Amino acid sequence: SPEEFLSSLDHYEIAFPIQVDQNGDFLTFDMRRQLKPRPRRSLGSLAYEPSEQQVFYKVSAHRTQFLLNLTLHSNLLAEHFTVEYWKRDGMDWQHDFHEDCHYAGHLQDQYLSSKVAISNCNGLHGVIVADEEEYFIEPLSPGANISTGGEGKGSPHVVYKRSSLQYPHMDAACGVLDEKPWKGRHWWLRTLKPSPLKPSGNHSQRGQLPLKRSVSTERYVETLVVADKMMVGYHGRRDIEQYILAIMNIVAKLFQDSSLGNIVNILVTRLILLTEDQPTLEINHHAGKSLDSFCKWQKSIVNRNGNGNAIPENGIANHDTAVLITRYDICIYKNKPCGTLGLAPVGGMCERERSCSINEDIGLATAFTIAHEIGHTFGMNHDGVGNSCGSRGQETAKLMAAHITMKTNPFVWSTCSRDYITSFLDSGMGLCLNNAPPKQDFVYPTVAPGQAYDADEQCRFQYGVKSRQCKYGEVCSELWCLSKSNRCITNSIPAAEGTICQTNTIEKGWCYKRECVPFGTRPEGVDGAWGSWSSWGECSRTCGGGVSSSVRHCDSPRPTIGGKYCLGERKRYRSCNTDDCPPGSQDFRELQCAEFDNVPFRGKYYTWKTYRGGGVKACSLNCLAEGFNFYTERAAAVVDGTPCRQDSNDICVNGECKHVGCDRVLGSDSKEDKCRVCGGDGSSCETIEGIFNQSLPEGGYEEVIQIPKGSVHIDVRELNLSINYLALRGESGEYFINGRLSIDPPRRFDIAGTTFHYRRSLEEPESLEALGPTNITLFVMVLVRTEPQGIRYKFNAPVSRDGSNQYSWHYTPWTKCSVLCAGGSQIQSVVCRKLSDGSAVSHHFCSPETKLLERQRPCNTEPCPPAWVIGNWSECSRSCNEGVRTRSVFCKRKISATEEKTLDDASCSHPQPKMLEPCNNQTCPPEWVALDWSECTPNCGPGFRHRIVLCKSGDHSATLPTSQCHEASKPPTSMRCNLRRCPPPRWVTGEWGECSAQCGLGQQRRSVQCLAHTGQPSSDCVEALQPPGMQQCETKCESGPTDNPEECKDVNKVAYCPLVLKFKFCSRTYFRQMCCKTCQGH
Repeated sequence: SPEEFLSSLDHYEIAFPIQVDQNGDFLTFDMRRQLKPRPRRSLGSLAYEPSEQQVFYKVSAHRTQFLLNLTLHSNLLAEHFTVEYWKRDGMDWQHDFHEDCHYAGHLQDQYLSSKVAISNCNGLHGVIVADEEEYFIEPLSPGANISTGGEGKGSPHVVYKRSSLQYPHMDAACGVLDEKPWKGRHWWLRTLKPSPLKPSGNHSQRGQLPLKRSVSTERYVETLVVADKMMVGYHGRRDIEQYILAIMNIVAKLFQDSSLGNIVNILVTRLILLTEDQPTLEINHHAGKSLDSFCKWQKSIVNRNGNGNAIPENGIANHDTAVLITRYDICIYKNKPCGTLGLAPVGGMCERERSCSINEDIGLATAFTIAHEIGHTFGMNHDGVGNSCGSRGQETAKLMAAHITMKTNPFVWSTCSRDYITSFLDSGMGLCLNNAPPKQDFVYPTVAPGQAYDADEQCRFQYGVKSRQCKYGEVCSELWCLSKSNRCITNSIPAAEGTICQTNTIEKGWCYKRECVPFGTRPEGVDGAWGSWSSWGECSRTCGGGVSSSVRHCDSPRPTIGGKYCLGERKRYRSCNTDDCPPGSQDFRELQCAEFDNVPFRGKYYTWKTYRGGGVKACSLNCLAEGFNFYTERAAAVVDGTPCRQDSNDICVNGECKHVGCDRVLGSDSKEDKCRVCGGDGSSCETIEGIFNQSLPEGGYEEVIQIPKGSVHIDVRELNLSINYLALRGESGEYFINGRLSIDPPRRFDIAGTTFHYRRSLEEPESLEALGPTNITLFVMVLVRTEPQGIRYKFNAPVSRDGSNQYSWHYTPWTKCSVLCAGGSQIQSVVCRKLSDGSAVSHHFCSPETKLLERQRPCNTEPCPPAWVIGNWSECSRSCNEGVRTRSVFCKRKISATEEKTLDDASCSHPQPKMLEPCNNQTCPPEWVALDWSECTPNCGPGFRHRIVLCKSGDHSATLPTSQCHEASKPPTSMRCNLRRCPPPRWVTGEWGECSAQCGLGQQRRSVQCLAHTGQPSSDCVEALQPPGMQQCETKCESGPTDNPEECKDVNKVAYCPLVLKFKFCSRTYFRQMCCKTCQGH
């Protein structure tokens, strides 16, 4: 009850807070600040105007008048973000942030020396820290029978010092983990292989789109993070949310490093903390089984109707990948502890049940494990496994290293990792990452993780609460910690960025990218820019339409020190060698399958033919073992330029089907006319169609229609279902389909230079279809078993020509020289012309056997005159207040297409272009200037430090009103600090008192107290360790002086003197007198 609570305080006061303005003038007795309805937040806007974010209160207590200056925590979390606590039967409760009633600030006149944290949801709840005192304030319950002093107005609140608490609450200590053998330990392992793609499988958002280029675009990985029951128990509910946030912040920064070669944003959309085991989720030491269970579980809790990153009606956010963090010491192959740290399916990103990972908690270094495992879901293999990274003489292994050593750099990605993720994204397998979220779903802290958690705290995360840092020299490359057995050990993982360090040249520094740099500094990053396109590569085919590629790299300059990677095209393609292959050439897919005839498959050799069936990817090389009833994928991708399908102009490029025009040019919009002449006008053929419904004799083959040589778009079909069969024969009488009274199964037939599709089913009439053109004359027949119901036919036959001398090949005029000097070239192309009027026509009209070869000759081979070669302007040295920019200017002479010579400036006749010019002469706008941070208070446990931020003129000469600076860019005025734990309470003993007996045995006492680190009494000491407060003591008895020792004797009539000595009663005066001789010397 309120009375019991107040009676437990040594001292308290009743206060009536009021809401005031910034000058301390009265506004209202209502404690709740009435804010406007909160609009939807966007990345570039504030939730409220600055004036709506501040509130002022006046509280009078303890002979002090507190004027509170408070600011709303508006950017603490996003609008739809949830932190959920789950029990066995599902979600138990979650954070609810519908009300904006959480504030932080300071006392009006004590900006640097005071701190205030207040919630005004229902009265004032919070703490005021000022003048080395901590005051708690909370509203007094309406039913409390307490005299309030008769204020009459406002709501009574109780204000008391922390020192007034007789039994201050102290959190229980966490358990201690056993030491782990880090030496030679596997850092990250995975053995799960990608599951094969089923022909009819429904892979979430993994469709194929005709991407024509390799393009660097921004990606967004919406992430679900789950912490198991052991994590919550180990870190405690008070600390786990911020701890996980700090880890995911590091993960996000790792994926934003330019060495990845792509821009990938990690966004946390949902955090689930398990306080009890889940019925359908089994987590133990066995990493493989635990991961399998987690992947299925995380899929089951997603809203099935959600799409992209939209927040569905039930409020459950979707995610692209799921991360499980556990305190189990996991092992990949058994349910016992071992050296595995993480596990994930390779290439599982965007597949709902395979985009997941399990990660063992080892402190802040868990971030490297999570980034590594997410890398696996992007298709990355370990450095050195199937690639050259990490091999002798090659670049060292980096974040995707299978083992971590002193040489491993977990802050950057290897070129192999960059190639893996680029190939994965370019292949269209990461389409679920293209949807840009409308807002940031999780606000990461701006404080470096090493500042939030010092080296000792990082050691405790890994090795238990008694661990601390040892070996201070190279903390930025390796963090050494004391183990449970008091040995100094390391897992070869560097300390977190921001951890305090020291070198011979740097007295005080902090860790950044494994280096110790001066404290508070961070080397400026350089954004990357694209270099020049390379020359076009070799054509993938010698005829029939190949592909050539050109690439450019993000190296002019390369992004460094956190600079952004380039966005845009990184590889482009063009068609080449588009002429028809010579007659009789082998099919290009058949050639590729035949190359595997000499490669053993499962220990045997086979003759491989192209598999034309369904259920396979169009651009993978699937081959059929001739004479055997099986086919297999012999290569994940066919050679660039291979047709995707028969009867199609589209070709495969980089494993994906791309659109090609009829002119065999990649991306071309050229189309065939009805005669299958590319770009033609349809005049070279005529359409022949009709219905054959003559009465025919039963029992044999009868002719339906003759299809001339060169016909295209052939379509023959029965009008109704019947028991008759369509057949196809050639000029010499041989049958290709359904001949010799034998019925073929419906399938594709390669006949007369084209492919016929023969279809027959119980539901649809029989049909024959082919694109053509045919290279022989064909006859459509029917095997008559009953009266025909009618047969429809339609095809386009070539128009007969009056001789072949109407068209011939001709050279075009020479083109202009490609350059004015230093060696160019001229080209003379070949066209087909109509002899009657000399007009150019399609190549189809000229004979390919007489086609002329294209000509090329050199021109303008003399060297170019000297000329100035000018580089690009640099960035302006200042964004305002008169900066300068520079560029390179050289006098050069081009000798040839590949040779260039640098000359003296005097060799160039024209005036030299300027190398330096002023820029950005405009006056700098006002900007925020932050002063030094205050000291951190309190000195242990969660604390804050503050600083003053002023609005200054562009030249910093004048202080301006805050309204003239942009509020959104204002630096933070407070930050968390000194998050190390306070020492536990301990037993304190006083000096021993005097012995109670002046002679012989007695007792002596001393004071024994349980004191907290503040010196206040505590009840949380371990009773079993309480020192004794009393012990026995003995005082030596001295005999008095006497002239006649014989006078000391036992009284004869007393017979119990031996018992007096036995029971130690000699110290008592009476017994010593009666038994003087017996007690003498005792």
